[in-house]
Amino acid sequence: MFMENRLETGTGLTSQKKILYVEILRIFCIVFVIFNHTGRLGYVYFLNFDAGTVPYWFYMFFTAIAGISVPIFLMISGMLLLGKDESIGFIWKKRIPKYVAILLVFSLIFYTLNSIHYNREFSIMELLICVYSKGVLIPYWFLYAYITFLILLPFIRKIARNFTEKEFIYLLVIYFVFVTVTEIFQYILFNGTITLIPSLNVATICNLFIFYPLTGYYLGVRLKKVTNKMLLVSFALFVISTLAVMLITNYKLVLTGGFTEENANTFLNYAKPFQVIFIFLSARKLFENRKLPDLAEKLIIYAGGCVFGIYLIEDAYREGLYSIYNALSLKIDNFLAIWVYVLLIFLVCLIQVAAFRYVAGVFRKITVRHK
Repeated sequence: MFMENRLETGTGLTSQKKILYVEILRIFCIVFVIFNHTGRLGYVYFLNFDAGTVPYWFYMFFTAIAGISVPIFLMISGMLLLGKDESIGFIWKKRIPKYVAILLVFSLIFYTLNSIHYNREFSIMELLICVYSKGVLIPYWFLYAYITFLILLPFIRKIARNFTEKEFIYLLVIYFVFVTVTEIFQYILFNGTITLIPSLNVATICNLFIFYPLTGYYLGVRLKKVTNKMLLVSFALFVISTLAVMLITNYKLVLTGGFTEENANTFLNYAKPFQVIFIFLSARKLFENRKLPDLAEKLIIYAGGCVFGIYLIEDAYREGLYSIYNALSLKIDNFLAIWVYVLLIFLVCLIQVAAFRYVAGVFRKITVRHK
């Protein structure tokens, strides 16, 4: 996920070399993770304008592409993990316990902080029920999803080892026909009153845990070279799919009169595969064989290594730094102010995670010396 970044097969890179474009993608995605939590101030800022106006469509574009983070994180996981040869025992002894422990520890931390902040009684039973049934923090849903991916990992690896170009294209066609086209056109025709019978839902294979890891594995490992033709085709699909979900989103909002974030999110996932494929291929094309200045490359790699930590703690800084957004919004455009706010959260979290990593590194060295 966020922490793995050693590719062992398929690209000619040694297992000890960090992959620059993967780190760039991680940084890009964590910024959008923070942006996704800004509601009407940023994420669905277009809802503050009259439907059909230029600002409405302009800001809707940001909403339409903002959800690329989770798919790309899962693509990176597929790229880095599906080619490895690990036993089921190793997955259950090493990988799954690590993320379960992280989930439990940080859920405990934030539950405790919330109890203190809101002057509530601390309850172990409430904490356990919350962790089990809904999660302590909404953003932590992805940790649950990632644990699910790890549980399914042995099966997905079996598919990945025999994954060909034809099967990758077939997977995209399935998604396009049974998810994007079907969902959009049945809403246009029936306004949500009639949907495809669930028994014919072959799009099960297009869920988060299968589709995106396999896509990342194919594009990052099996695909030997990103050509200009691939970029052109993927860009065309990016544009067409994004415009399609923007139009159907507007159609639903106007039809129902429910200009809410929930309604705005209805169709956005249907363009995600075509958006993330273009972004992933672009990052690989631009940075796979490009040598950046040493300092810039080291900073990118280090920041990329902090992304998981940023994800775990960014929720704690949103409220604390909100006053800065308020002050900025009085002087500059609101949407620009929210992006400054988002980047500030990223930088503050990055500094804290970097400080923690430094202290942890010093502690490890001291421990090793004493041994």
